[in-house]
Amino acid sequence: MVDKEIIEAIAELSESELKRLKLLIDNKLNLDINNSKISYRSKDIKCGRESCNSCPHGPYWYAEWTENGKRKTKYLGKILNEIV
Repeated sequence: MVDKEIIEAIAELSESELKRLKLLIDNKLNLDINNSKISYRSKDIKCGRESCNSCPHGPYWYAEWTENGKRKTKYLGKILNEIV
């Protein structure tokens, strides 16, 4: 049985957070998204502000997979260990 605290925490998640959680669970269980594995990539992102002296920012972690012939990405967070 799933812990009551986990169920309550999941009930409070937004739709975006639930989608992110599903991606992580599918990958942890080695499930495919349309027969495509999920890979993780860290990216450094430029903010675009001319006055910024610390660009690029990051690294930020993304999940990547192919869906219907198109490459999809989903932002996961700044620290992957907190997510996975």
